[in-house]
Formats: sequence, structure tokens, C-alpha cells
Amino acid sequence: MKTLKKQLVIASALCLMLIAASCSSSGDDTDAAPNQAPEAFTLIAVTDGAIGVDVKPTFSWNAAVDPEGDTITYELLMDANSNPTTSIANNISGTSFTLQDRLPLTVSRFWKVMATDNAGNTSMSNTFSFTTRNLSIPTTPVTANAAFSERRNHTSIVFDGKMWVIGGADGILKNDVWSSPDGVTWTEVTTSAPFSERVYHTSVVFNDKIWVIGGLDGNYKNDVWSSPDGLTWTEVTASAPFSARSEHTSVVLNDKIWVISGFDGIRKNDVWSSPDGISWTQVTTSALFSARLDHTSVVLNDKIWVIAGNDGNLKNDVWSSPDGVTWTEVTTSAPFSARFGHTFVVFGNKIWVIAGNDGNFKNDVWSSPDGENWTEVTTSAHFSARAAHTSVVFNDKIWVIAGAINGGVGLNDVWSMD
Repeated sequence: MKTLKKQLVIASALCLMLIAASCSSSGDDTDAAPNQAPEAFTLIAVTDGAIGVDVKPTFSWNAAVDPEGDTITYELLMDANSNPTTSIANNISGTSFTLQDRLPLTVSRFWKVMATDNAGNTSMSNTFSFTTRNLSIPTTPVTANAAFSERRNHTSIVFDGKMWVIGGADGILKNDVWSSPDGVTWTEVTTSAPFSERVYHTSVVFNDKIWVIGGLDGNYKNDVWSSPDGLTWTEVTASAPFSARSEHTSVVLNDKIWVISGFDGIRKNDVWSSPDGISWTQVTTSALFSARLDHTSVVLNDKIWVIAGNDGNLKNDVWSSPDGVTWTEVTTSAPFSARFGHTFVVFGNKIWVIAGNDGNFKNDVWSSPDGENWTEVTTSAHFSARAAHTSVVFNDKIWVIAGAINGGVGLNDVWSMD
């Protein structure tokens, strides 16, 4: 009897083992269903083919549905290609995203969104395109009467989170220095800087200092001054080796200050550079562009640019150089009128020419991505036609500061464009 019971127990155990093995084998024969990608979804805005789109647009799309109910995140892809691959933002949990960095003006972009579930499966939306707006020019100034006196032939720079106005003439020559964090509130940093009252000087920012170079105080100047704060000034040199001059231009490139052309009694087309404001090297005695004054210069794409001016005749030519020695005439005659007393800034990867004097005072605005192809943004901006003003780029805007209208009447208005 005991033997029989033992055999029955063993048999039962074997049956249980066989059943378990059978269940296990049955489970192995049936593959689990694979995790599926999010379902197709569509874009909402910015709408396809939209024009005049803001430079910091908000993008939105319909939510993608995941078959398993997995959590979905999104990635925004955008660039100039019809099949965009540049990631602008990822791990977006919602169905919208607002750009924090500006897009350039008047450019076309393509965009799409990729949805990813937490298993790593992806699906892609359709693709939309759009074109950003042009420059916005308000109908009213930031201020019609700044705290500084009406003036012309001053200089302006951006330094230490502020715009600065230095010297110029309001009927008499000035050596005052003003700053503003917003274009509305202006503070007189000093009524009388230690450099002489002057016009037609240049100013740059270099090595965390403001620099003032040359100009006209009744005599042509070749002194160089610097300041860490606009209040305390050091005469770096009383007489630089370049000839005393006015109506020149200055820029900063390759860790050097550059002085370009101007007037020392005769028009110049020499180019000088300095690593410290003290030691100056004459890079070329005679650049390929004609000797001139009242031109403008900026730096774009690691090149110095010279635009227009007066060589005895008014000019609208455009030149560029990577080193101050080798100059290329980008265009002999840009479509804007030949002029002097204009301003010239780089904004949104484009060159902008603003106002000036072509025999008449101007308030037109032109832009170019390359110095050769130009677009007239407006024939007549809301600010009065003027010359001898200044322009800077500050807080994602182009600013136009003071100058003179026809008849030589000075201005102290301040305008911004974005």
C-alpha cells in the first residue's frame, strides 16, 4: 500500500511538471505584440505658406495618439531645407513651442515635428513652410527729445548693456558723454571728458573699453583715448602715426582696432591697425577703393566693409576685405543713391544702410545679405530725412540717434526698428 501511494505521489508530481512545461512551451510559441509608434498627427501653426511671420513665432500641432497610451514627447525640426533636419527644441511635453532666439528677417524656413513614445518609437508630422516679416519701423520715436542736446556728427556705441552718445556738435563742439539702457532715459556720464570737444571722430568698443579716435576740434586730430566706464579717460597716445584726420571710420577685427581713410586736408584711402591703440601699423598706403571721407565701415563675415562716401563725387560702391590689404569691389554701384553722412549696421546677418545725404537728406532704409544684392525696405521711414546721425544695434533692434535735417538743424530724437 505504501508503495502504491508513493507511486501515485510521483505520478502526480510528474503530471504537474508536464502541465507547467506545456504551459511554458505554449507561451513561448506566441510572441508578445510589438510596441507601436505614435499615430500620425498634423501641424497647426505657423500655417503652411504664411508670410510676414514674427521673428519669434509660436509653433503648435495636434497631439499624437499612442496605441499603448505611452507618454509622448516632441522635437521641433526647422531649417532652410524642404526636409528640415535641424533640431530647434526637443523633449517638448506639450503641443506648442515659442522660439526664444530671433529668426532673421525676410527668410524662408521649413518646419516639422517628430513624436517619440517612451519605447523610442517615432512618427513624423507633415512639413510646413513660412517666411518671416521685414523690418518693423514704428510711427513714433522712442523719444522725441532726449536729455542730450540736439546734435550731429557725434558717435554712438553699445557698451556695458547701454547705448552711448559721445561728442558731436549742437552749434558748438561737444565732449560730453551720455548713456542709456533703453533709449528713453539718458544719463550724462560727464559734461566734459578730458579729450577736446570734437566732431567727425570715431568710437569703438575694444578690450572692454570705449575708445575715441581722431576727429576735428578746429584742428585735425590723431589722438587716441580709452575709458572703462565713460567717465574716467586715459590718453593712450597724443599722436598716433597715422595723419591727424576726421571723417574716417574705425572697426574692430582680429583683436585689432582699424582706422580707414578720412580727411587730413586731402582725402585718404590708407588703412591702419593696432593691437593696443598705441602701436599702429600702416596696412596699406593706398587701398583699391578711391580716397574718400564720410563713408561707413562695419565688420561682417570676418571682413571689413566700406560703403559709399565722398571721393570728390558721391559714391554708392561697396568694398570688402579680410585683412585690410586685399580689397574686393563687391559692387560698383549699389541701387541706393550715391551718398555720404549715412549709417551702416549689421543686423540679422544683413547689412543695413540708413538715410544720409545724396544732395537731399534721406530717410530710406536698405538691406543686403551680401553687399551685392540690395532690397529697399522703405523709401521713406517715419523718422525725418537726415544725415550725420548715428546707428547702433542694441536689444535686438536697430537704433537711429539724432543727426541733422535739411538746413543743418540738429536733432535729439531716438528711434528703434526691429
